[in-house]
Amino acid sequence: MKIVSMLSAAVVTGAIAAMSLLPAPAVAKESVAKKSAAKPFASLGEMPVPFEDLFRPVAYTNIRISPDGKYFAAGRMREDGMTDGLIIDRRTMEVKSTLQMSGDVGVSGIRWANKERVLFSFTMKSAVAEDASTSQIAGMNIDGSRKEIVFRGTSDYDGAEGAQLLGKIDDDHYRIAVYPSGSAMSFPLQYIYKLNIYTGKTTRIARSPIRMPNAIFNKEGEITHWVGKLPDDFDATVVASRNAAGDWDETVFHNKDGVFAPLAWTKDEDWMWYSDTVEAPTKGLYRVNVKTGEKKLVYRHPKVDYDKIFYDEDGNPWGAMINYDYPQMVYIDENNHYAKTHKRLQGTFANKHIQILNRTSDGNEWVVHVGDDRHPGSYYVYNQFDGALKFLANQAEWIDPANIPATHPVRFTARDGLEINGYLTLPVNKEAKDLPLIILPHGGPHGPRDYWGYNKERIVFANAGYAVMHVNYRGSGGYGRDFLFDWYGHWGMEMQDDLTDATHWAIQAGIADADRICIYGASYGGYAAMQGVTKEPDLYQCGIGYVGVYDMEIFSTHGDIRLRKAGRKYLAEATGTDPEVHRQRSPARNAERIKAPVFLVQGARDVRVPIEHYWAMRDALEKQDHALETLVAPRAFHGAREKDSQKEIYCRMIDFFNRHIGDGKATDAPAADCVPQGARGLDYTFYDEVKRG
Repeated sequence: MKIVSMLSAAVVTGAIAAMSLLPAPAVAKESVAKKSAAKPFASLGEMPVPFEDLFRPVAYTNIRISPDGKYFAAGRMREDGMTDGLIIDRRTMEVKSTLQMSGDVGVSGIRWANKERVLFSFTMKSAVAEDASTSQIAGMNIDGSRKEIVFRGTSDYDGAEGAQLLGKIDDDHYRIAVYPSGSAMSFPLQYIYKLNIYTGKTTRIARSPIRMPNAIFNKEGEITHWVGKLPDDFDATVVASRNAAGDWDETVFHNKDGVFAPLAWTKDEDWMWYSDTVEAPTKGLYRVNVKTGEKKLVYRHPKVDYDKIFYDEDGNPWGAMINYDYPQMVYIDENNHYAKTHKRLQGTFANKHIQILNRTSDGNEWVVHVGDDRHPGSYYVYNQFDGALKFLANQAEWIDPANIPATHPVRFTARDGLEINGYLTLPVNKEAKDLPLIILPHGGPHGPRDYWGYNKERIVFANAGYAVMHVNYRGSGGYGRDFLFDWYGHWGMEMQDDLTDATHWAIQAGIADADRICIYGASYGGYAAMQGVTKEPDLYQCGIGYVGVYDMEIFSTHGDIRLRKAGRKYLAEATGTDPEVHRQRSPARNAERIKAPVFLVQGARDVRVPIEHYWAMRDALEKQDHALETLVAPRAFHGAREKDSQKEIYCRMIDFFNRHIGDGKATDAPAADCVPQGARGLDYTFYDEVKRG
């Protein structure tokens, strides 16, 4: 077994610069037309990449080759920002048929069901709220015939279901997992159906015995295990296995103590693949004999969890993806044809992240996606027989990677000796010395983490001239169960100190100017930003909180997390129950300590971190006559999703940074041109009767 580094110091850009061979999306024509008209955002100044270009949707998504290699299926963006499904004749590279849904409906997933028919998952966007959708399935033949929705829902959850495609049964049938749309917090049971992909007829196969499960099938198509959750605990895993009597035996693991759970059957059904965090804190991949109980450790990284295991058609794992610094593929079975193909491609694209998407039924041709930190990526067709690699499509022809800020992994030692990892994104054409810096903590906090790769948010800020630092502070996911669970109950303490230590590291390394540092984040990151300017009032020159938790008492009494027993248990463990501790660690209760100007951004319809947090923080700062700016997105939930809303929010953030750590002055008036053309604009307030500068 060998670990192959996927990256080096150089950046390969030549292949990505090629023009797409696929038909040009209509959205590209619209962008060209707009360039001749007067545009907003001029006050942000000149940038290596025009501000609006970073918000343009990618041209193509989900490109897949047909089983016989004669066609491609793809998603293509249209003028209204939704995605159509296309089938493209490979010989002529012309569109043969199109699946276009009316209204705010777009394709979100594509799969070749057989050599004549494609299945499209699609989502329907709400007309009254940002970030609300449901998921259904449509089918279309190559020639455009039999174009129809084949899954609309069942009666299991009163018609409000979404569906996920599972395995293929035969050329006419697929398994689908049915669940209530948008309801992960409800810990639903799952239903497995057999779906006729031509008629839409569904036949129920199973109802899960446990909540939020994944079903594990053997080669006969029988469900042998379910892996899910307890109904009243976010941090417990249940493994249900079929006993000799045909009933389900359940084993409960508490995640903080470790989990040993099945992943899949091997080709030899005496053996299964298991994931383990019992014998060591990071995830290990095991091969287990189900008859004898013999266990064989196949792979475990000492520092980080593997993020994903990749399997071939027979269920044999060939690779594991880890993200310690850069992404790395671990070749578990170097003789596997997938591993060999990936390894060859990695040799061609030494600095890139390679994803194998699908292949022809004869195994000869493969569609792959190639991307990195400076471009969304491109699609290629690889011929395994002769080694030919043909360019297929560039997802963003308008982006020149040379103008995109690069992202670099960093490590530093926290004040108590714990190693902390993060990523530093540096503006182009600037020396990494005495730069204005934005500390950007991720949300969650427990479970999510930041990765190397193309990240629009950090690129938007670095493109405006700022260094941006993401920090995988303790409590983040991906670094083992101890790093995750040992820091429950430490909001505002060591978790916050890691961000402070990251800031001092950047200053001491000479990268950051100590007098030009701000902190910004969303959700828990919004809490960390406001806690940062509260706990370290002399360290930051400004702070932005976006849909942030600002009052821990409000967090325990408002919002959707507390509506369920599992949520209340999580809140008690993650944030504590002592009212005095809540008061001490709540930025809204300690606003008098804050010196830095503050900008608060909130979605009016947020149910995860409801607007009461925003009101509490805003009111506390108003009482201090504090330098304050606010923005409320009336239709947004936990973060704005519509492009016009995002453009205005990020324009106002950059303008805020410009006036406090950029080339502007704190006494300057805010930008007057942050509302996109044709947009109504969000509810922005600049408090002008306060002392600034």
